[in-house]
Amino acid sequence: MMTTSQIIGLVIVLVLALVGGFFIVRKSKKHDLVKWIMLFILVAIAFTWIFSGGEFSNGVYNDYGYVEQGMTDIPNIAYWAIRLAGEKIIFLLSLGAFYAVLSRSEGYKKLVTSIASKFEGKEIIFTVIASLLITAMSAMLSQTFIALVFVPFVISIILSMKLDKMTAFAVSFGSVLVGLMGAIYGSEGVYWFDYYTGLSSSSAVIYRLIILVLGFIIFNLIMVLHIKKVLKSSRVNELDADPFKIEHADRKAKAWPTAILLGLLFVFVILGFLNWKGLFGTIAFEDFHNWLLGLKVGKVAIFKLLLGTQVTDATNGAFGAWSLYIGAVLLLVFSLLAALANRMKLDELIESFGEGFKKMLKPILVYTGIYMVLVVAEMSPFMASITNTMFTNVKSFSPYLVSLASFISNIFHLDLGFTGYGVAAYLSTLYANNVNVIHTIFISLYGYSMLVIPTSGLLMVGLSYLDIEYKSWIKYAWIFILAMLILLLVLFTIMTYA
Repeated sequence: MMTTSQIIGLVIVLVLALVGGFFIVRKSKKHDLVKWIMLFILVAIAFTWIFSGGEFSNGVYNDYGYVEQGMTDIPNIAYWAIRLAGEKIIFLLSLGAFYAVLSRSEGYKKLVTSIASKFEGKEIIFTVIASLLITAMSAMLSQTFIALVFVPFVISIILSMKLDKMTAFAVSFGSVLVGLMGAIYGSEGVYWFDYYTGLSSSSAVIYRLIILVLGFIIFNLIMVLHIKKVLKSSRVNELDADPFKIEHADRKAKAWPTAILLGLLFVFVILGFLNWKGLFGTIAFEDFHNWLLGLKVGKVAIFKLLLGTQVTDATNGAFGAWSLYIGAVLLLVFSLLAALANRMKLDELIESFGEGFKKMLKPILVYTGIYMVLVVAEMSPFMASITNTMFTNVKSFSPYLVSLASFISNIFHLDLGFTGYGVAAYLSTLYANNVNVIHTIFISLYGYSMLVIPTSGLLMVGLSYLDIEYKSWIKYAWIFILAMLILLLVLFTIMTYA
């Protein structure tokens, strides 16, 4: 049970947070994303003063005592945030470099404008198809961020169609988040969640498929209605919102070489990030990887030497087992291929990389700031204490209480793996007869939370990328957010009591 001082402290913090949120929504004209992140960093730090740190071990809560954090801890928090977010930061830099190179290519410009032109009058068809592909990639591929590979491309096409930037965000980043909500086998977060809870990605997979399909349908219905309003009123010109905007293309330029390049990139993404062994039981790619690394020129294993230490083990380097570090290298390789195909000089290539890095700087800073919230929650692991307080003396399983615990955890845990370790493993032990429901609740509510809360990495990266205010997104998506909450709670009820 919480002490009186804890209750008073919690009430004060929540009231101040609500007041802060009110002023951000009502009064803030600039930098609202940064303000939201600063607010939640302060809330997380305040929570370290209210709740003690702790950990669950074999279903038993171990209290570590208070680990209060303050002003002098902030540099250390930022340092660890950069370390933990490092893989994503490097990937985003590589993504920026790739599209900075492409956007200088007349062939890429021609490809974007040609697609936009061909779908004139059929904008809804294009947006739904693009949303379907991105949602499927997010739900199936082993790394969430890899679904962003074609997001700048899709955004440039949509804005070239003279649709608004909110539509561009919904089709791209929004679809990634919908796929995450109904993740079938995708995301590194699901992998680590399953690892810590001892569950399997096949657990109650049919329910996640239902969530994915219904979520996609409802989300796209709202998106289509919005697009119809945009098309009815008047076309907009928000090309300036696109960091890699395409304005004019040389009529004589040929689009097919760039189309082939992007097609090859898509093939490598699917090969590298679809879990072939886990899903289909195939070891052919592991065998191929071992054979490739064993090839020698004389006494030198040439491919082992060229590829480096990150892929010497087939469990890490074979198709289907790639990390985002390899994804970053893949993008850099394709950047070089695009530069060579367009006869780009070395100075131009370096300048392009610099431009790409610069354009991704704001999303990276936003993402790092959100990781600071996670670092605070892990340096003084108060979520275990909160969960222990919530479930002490609660004998019978309640999907609604578990849902609340999951949602609160998601506010402070950007990564589902940390939630699996800190909270879900305990609940899976406490309610061993309801593990399938727990598995579904935590995975689906993680994706749902990432659509809603200001501490969602992908949400805030996307909003910063297109310079959209958080409140504008909530205003756009509130019907979907409410509909999915009702749908999820109904589904959890059926799973538990039917």
